[in-house]
Amino acid sequence: MSSLTRLWVGVVGIILLAGATAVMAQDQEPATPAPSGPQATPTIDRLAAPPTVIPPTQADDGAQLFWLWCQPCHGDQGQGLTDEWREQYPEEDQNCWESGCHGNLPYEGGFQLPKHVPAVIGDNSLARFQTMSELHTYVGERMPYEYPGALSEEESLAVVAFRARAHGKWDGTALTSANIDQYRWQPLPTATPAPPAAGSSGTDRAAPEMTKGAEPASLLWVGGALAAAALLGGFFLWQRQRP
Repeated sequence: MSSLTRLWVGVVGIILLAGATAVMAQDQEPATPAPSGPQATPTIDRLAAPPTVIPPTQADDGAQLFWLWCQPCHGDQGQGLTDEWREQYPEEDQNCWESGCHGNLPYEGGFQLPKHVPAVIGDNSLARFQTMSELHTYVGERMPYEYPGALSEEESLAVVAFRARAHGKWDGTALTSANIDQYRWQPLPTATPAPPAAGSSGTDRAAPEMTKGAEPASLLWVGGALAAAALLGGFFLWQRQRP
């Protein structure tokens, strides 16, 4: 065998090895570590107070006040007095509108609840308020429902800060009676957008579709074709080199 033939055979071997390595790399999946053992999911006490934060922000203080004064009726997520939330209470306290509880003829010193307690956190909640000042006035004068006006000025501001943070409307600045008029709860109405120009569809141009990478099967075919071409070329070269 001539030196040229030996060189060509070596090149063919390198091509075959590289193709096989590429295919194996595509097929190989990262190993998933085996679980160390069954792990119990901790039970969350939804009636418990929120965790203490040190140092607390105004909204953190408001979270504690919300738990104490608002959560029993408005829910742990501000969802309102839903059937699901009432099921978190002891069985004897779940029927809030029963006589002797908070329905007709409440217990001595108790109060009667309205049939519907609204959500105060989440989409479409508190939509009646345009500014944080309006919400603050309402909380300070009308809440908590059983003891209206029981919260101090500082406490009612903290509750508003907590609700504003839950709605993504709080920037971390402490609310005060002097600055709360500057903050809106509902955004100002925006101008009506102009109609699309003549001949325009009014829709955004579609984003280009992502190109998928080559599948392992495609790589296998490509590698096989290259190897076959290399072997065929080597065979003809070897025939020409024979004496």
